[in-house]
Amino acid sequence: MDEKILFWFSGLEKSIETMDPQQRETFFCECGKNCVQQGTLDFYRQLYDSAAGDLDAFFQKVNEVPGLRAEILAPGGQYAFCFAECTCMLHTQGYMNTPHLCECSRQSVLFVLQTLWPGKEFSVELTASILRGDDRCRLEIRAQDRKV
Repeated sequence: MDEKILFWFSGLEKSIETMDPQQRETFFCECGKNCVQQGTLDFYRQLYDSAAGDLDAFFQKVNEVPGLRAEILAPGGQYAFCFAECTCMLHTQGYMNTPHLCECSRQSVLFVLQTLWPGKEFSVELTASILRGDDRCRLEIRAQDRKV
């Protein structure tokens, strides 16, 4: 950890704490996109390809990946997606610990889904978070065909 910049992240974390949920969503949207484009999107694209673009098959394949779990709550439209550990470098390297940082992960998952399935609309809700004290991060995902 770079101690010289730690003070800056402390200020950023305090600023994030003062934002309302909509402001955090807007703020972390670009962060989430940028983060996932560093290689994670390619990883999920491989899962998408191996599932032939089928959402249920995609989430079944997630279960083959160490540290990830998925559950089909309603075939074709509702899923739970879990991370066994926080992999955000801002957290793992000790720069930030606010649970609001998980909005970046939510935005990342949303961006991946929207990119891989442009014909669908998704909602992603964070229902558990390691940074909130839970034993895993859990996102509930709903998908529906995009209205034309």
